[in-house]
Amino acid sequence: MEELGLKKKSFSMFFNGGEIWFEHLDALYDQAELIKQKFMQDLLVIQRPSTSSFIAVILNESNINGEILDLIINEFSVINKQLRKVVFIGLTLKMKRYVKKRSAHTNFLVICMDDLEKAKKWLVKN
Repeated sequence: MEELGLKKKSFSMFFNGGEIWFEHLDALYDQAELIKQKFMQDLLVIQRPSTSSFIAVILNESNINGEILDLIINEFSVINKQLRKVVFIGLTLKMKRYVKKRSAHTNFLVICMDDLEKAKKWLVKN
């Protein structure tokens, strides 16, 4: 990500007996193309069999629109790996409604939350 000028990297972390992939797309403000580039680059790691199928997409302080959410949901739906749960963190009410509508036909669970700690617990809950 250094080549994109980004210091905040996405990563996998163990939590409460499970492993979560934290997709950091936060604090990118109005840089829609940068958000898309970073996500597509991180997707190369997300689709690896060794990467967790529990995903937290952190979007605080980024201007997220339907196009970006479509990209994320569509790419998660077609990767060669079964995801189990995806939580979007830091969306506006309008974008939360959009995610709910768009994710009705995914083959993995999707919710939106504002609290990262609650999101982590939801992801690894039995």
